[in-house]
Amino acid sequence: MATKSESMSMILEKLGEVGGIKASAVISADGLPIVHRIPQDIDPNNFAAMMASMVGAAEEALKYLGSKNIFDTIFAESKDIRVVAIKAGENAILTVMTDPNANYGLIKMYTKRSADEIAAVLKD
Repeated sequence: MATKSESMSMILEKLGEVGGIKASAVISADGLPIVHRIPQDIDPNNFAAMMASMVGAAEEALKYLGSKNIFDTIFAESKDIRVVAIKAGENAILTVMTDPNANYGLIKMYTKRSADEIAAVLKD
């Protein structure tokens, strides 16, 4: 039987087959990497910390604007990169780095599906 880490790694591996995805990671809500598929030139600890910081700032903005719910998906884009962060259970966040020309709808659909799978793994 696969460990939780192995199960999440398999989910990220499958997600990596979606066109345009350059990197993915499951991070804790406080910014620690749990599992990742990140290129060697990107430090997973820095990536996790920055993504958690982005999510935290976005959550505060949503609260300020009147949202009574925690975030679902956070999205940021530049000319050469796009990042998506999506809630994956109570205390985890699935983060994905993509090519900015990748089909966002497709990326979001597969990312949401993977986040739900990760939440189920973490719940067991």
